[in-house]
Amino acid sequence: MTQITRRQVFGTAAVAAAATALPGALSAKAPLAAGQAPGFYRRKVGEAQVTALLDGYLDVAHGFWSGIEQASVEELAAAAGLPDNGSIRIGVTSYLINQGSRLVLVDTGSADLFGPTAGKFLSALAAAGHTPDQVDDILITHMHPDHIGALLENGAAVFPNAQLHVAGLEFSYWTSANEQSSAPDFAKSWFDAAIGVKKAYDGRINVFSGAPEVIPGITAVPLYGHTPGHSGYRLSSGGEDLLIWGDACGVASVQFAHPEAGLAFDVDGATGKQTRASLLDMAAGEGVLVASAHLPFPTFGRVLRSGTAYAWQPDEYRFEV
Repeated sequence: MTQITRRQVFGTAAVAAAATALPGALSAKAPLAAGQAPGFYRRKVGEAQVTALLDGYLDVAHGFWSGIEQASVEELAAAAGLPDNGSIRIGVTSYLINQGSRLVLVDTGSADLFGPTAGKFLSALAAAGHTPDQVDDILITHMHPDHIGALLENGAAVFPNAQLHVAGLEFSYWTSANEQSSAPDFAKSWFDAAIGVKKAYDGRINVFSGAPEVIPGITAVPLYGHTPGHSGYRLSSGGEDLLIWGDACGVASVQFAHPEAGLAFDVDGATGKQTRASLLDMAAGEGVLVASAHLPFPTFGRVLRSGTAYAWQPDEYRFEV
């Protein structure tokens, strides 16, 4: 264990003072960097290693909210120290679970379907030291483009050896021509991505119902509302659990304080509200470690009770993986 001693502290201070006394000693110039490094972060859950993979970000306009006044959203964003630009910026994160004998993805990011601020999932996967052919299973929380986009490249499967797992209610909805024709205009093209996935991965899609153990150690958790078959996944390993809950509650600055707040992207907002209330109550009561695609990266944390609502407690940075 590394310990900081009094001698080290004062020795370092003396060196720093001497450096500032030398003209030009610290005057090196360099151009400003154009962006962040590829986003990945590892954390152990029992015997498994979970890597959060950052796909990029999206901006959610204040006008996309339902169940809450826009003025309240603006106040909550200001209280969280967010920029006053009419929207809330949220990350897009997927998860790689290494069980030792099995490599499992939960969602895959957006590829080129949501503009230039996202679509970096495959770069993050590569930076974390993995390639698509290594992945054995892909668990889909729901079939919005920012969760399944990177499954495809030019209509072909990106993951040559992976079996997909998705709830039956979810799969049937997003691959239905009838549902596509009656969907809001902004969502009609989203069905094309799901239909493309169905075609590209034909023969290796496990469509499940309810809350089965989808693969050993990982159980599906029905969290309907945001989409018809929206599912979370609970990893249990070595006496520890992690609940990855997709988009059931995703905007930390708003939805923990106001679980009744929903978004225009919710297919069934009333059911989503009920699901979110039950989910937050359960997570706070159990104290379970959770992660969610749109919470602040790397998204691991716990739910705390705060009066009649809730608060988000980010997990501290883990130096050991």
